[in-house]
Amino acid sequence: MQELEKDKRVHQKIKRYKAKQQLNSFITEMDDEPFNPDYVEVDRVLDISESTDENGELVTLYLVKWCSLPYEESTWELKADIDQSKIEEYEHIAARTPNTKRVDRPPTADWKKLEGSRDYRNGNTLREYQLEGLNWLTFNWYNSRNCILADEMGLGKTIQSITFLYEMYMTGIEGPFLVIAPLSTIPNWEREFRTWTELNAVVYHGSQASRKTIQAYEMHYRDAQGKIIKGAYRFHAVITTFEMILADCPELRSIPCWGRWGDILAHGRFKRPLKEADVETICRALLAYCLLHYRGDENIKSFIWDLITPSADGTTKTLTNHSGLSTPVPRGRKGKKGKTPAQPLQSPRADWLVTCNPDHLLQEDSYKRHLKHHCNKVLLRVRMLYYLRQEVVGNQAEPACFFCSELDIWIPQPFQAEVPADWWDSEADKSLLIGVFKHGYEKYNSMRADPTLCFLERVGMPDAKAIAAEQRGSDMMADGVDG
Repeated sequence: MQELEKDKRVHQKIKRYKAKQQLNSFITEMDDEPFNPDYVEVDRVLDISESTDENGELVTLYLVKWCSLPYEESTWELKADIDQSKIEEYEHIAARTPNTKRVDRPPTADWKKLEGSRDYRNGNTLREYQLEGLNWLTFNWYNSRNCILADEMGLGKTIQSITFLYEMYMTGIEGPFLVIAPLSTIPNWEREFRTWTELNAVVYHGSQASRKTIQAYEMHYRDAQGKIIKGAYRFHAVITTFEMILADCPELRSIPCWGRWGDILAHGRFKRPLKEADVETICRALLAYCLLHYRGDENIKSFIWDLITPSADGTTKTLTNHSGLSTPVPRGRKGKKGKTPAQPLQSPRADWLVTCNPDHLLQEDSYKRHLKHHCNKVLLRVRMLYYLRQEVVGNQAEPACFFCSELDIWIPQPFQAEVPADWWDSEADKSLLIGVFKHGYEKYNSMRADPTLCFLERVGMPDAKAIAAEQRGSDMMADGVDG
């Protein structure tokens, strides 16, 4: 030990060794995917069935949806393996008398201010300011007025909204109610419904298989022959996302109580219509934020900065500094020659940034994290789209309805290149370039459906739902809704 201490480097060596051991231990732990205990906890019981076992004895089975797993992962389980309270919840829902009668909104004169909170499920009560918000919501509802509850974060807007729906339920209107919320808040909505009320709230989200399971077991009451009783719904409230609504969702659209489906689609984003100037401002803010976190080629940073800087006279300018960007940028481990020392973040300075400051326009932290993680990809794609416009398509891009076969675009012949399909040729290469320019990256279904490209003739029209999912919120989807 004394001999080791004579070496001045020994302490640093020991420190590096311990750090390496800790890192190896951490990596080993990360390699083993932890088991989520929710996977063995019953979320809901969906159905009951009787069957005979291998001994010929009659056994009762329950179809179970598990916590934190989608509906498509539901399984049939024995009664002994299920929490009795979950079975009782299912039996309570199944025992309800199907109600097809629709109750009208009560007259304005019937509104009465609640002087104190009700005793809700699990002994919960509203705070004084929450009771005030609830009274305000019910007052507006009795008077047929739209309103927005705009409390600060963390004061219980979800609870006030749920208890407001419960007040409607108490007047005899048993739903169905529609709750549209961001995906990240869906579990909170579901939890608060169960915590505060006896209302049966169902989350409508997931893959096509999961949605079919929901339609089969959660949506409708059925008669003795198993046929759907029209207008009799098992749920009081449906919780879903903006994306489900904007993808049209015919299963929910068919519910007659939601007669304002067109209004929901038109105003579902709860934002004012965007003008071209608004889009430009948002794009400048996004790219300015990406520039702040980009650690790549200085030429690309200079190009993007010039691209988003408004011209003095407001006209569209043609950049000349993009020609040197045609060389591919090294990506991945092969492109790294060594770790570049991290530079302190410096916000770009310009007077025009005052009107499109990303710190003010980008309010969603999760989206900002996503944008930061993919800033390289965003900037490289913008650079390539501009290169397509200036060097490949050029002035031939006008008008927008041009046919690919009419464009004079030179396509290089690759040496011994593999093609995606037997029918792929230079015309397909040209269509792919034009398709990216017109529809954006990875919009393959939109390219396939474009009659000005060659793909529609060669492989046919893609599935309509695939196009709607890809072009969520676009004019094509809106046309499909109206049809």
